Amino acid sequence: MTAIKAPRGPAVVILSRAALFLVAAVAAAQTLPDGPGKDTFENVCGVCHSPVTVIGQHKTKSEWKSKVNEMLQQQTDVAPADVDTIIDYLAKNFPPEKININKADAGAMETALGISAKDAAAIVEYRQANGNFKSIDDLKKVPGVDAAKIEADKDLLEFE
Repeated sequence: MTAIKAPRGPAVVILSRAALFLVAAVAAAQTLPDGPGKDTFENVCGVCHSPVTVIGQHKTKSEWKSKVNEMLQQQTDVAPADVDTIIDYLAKNFPPEKININKADAGAMETALGISAKDAAAIVEYRQANGNFKSIDDLKKVPGVDAAKIEADKDLLEFE
């Protein structure tokens, strides 16, 4: 049997250094935002997995609370105040993405706003019949759509 030898030479050194640089660049790009609760989040959540796994996730405070409680159900030694700190940190730094109510289709509205398919379809139909929404007050005029739900989700809406 013939042993396989690793390639050598300047090209291999350059490629190895380039690969290390790329790995370092990706790691540097995936840093958590500074702010109150970051240390608590890293210390508690970092026990089981890399805390940067939250990068790119966007959830409401309620969704973050559910996720954190799910993740910590086996960790009985985490103080309730620390759990609240983690939830607040995540909710502030990784909020849900905004949705442009004048461009989104019914499916996107249903998912992003947590509204029924019927309400989302009503919003699209109203927009097609009456033109783009200019404010939340315009959106509340859609017949049959729960104005309280729209008000609760106003921070997720864009009207451009």
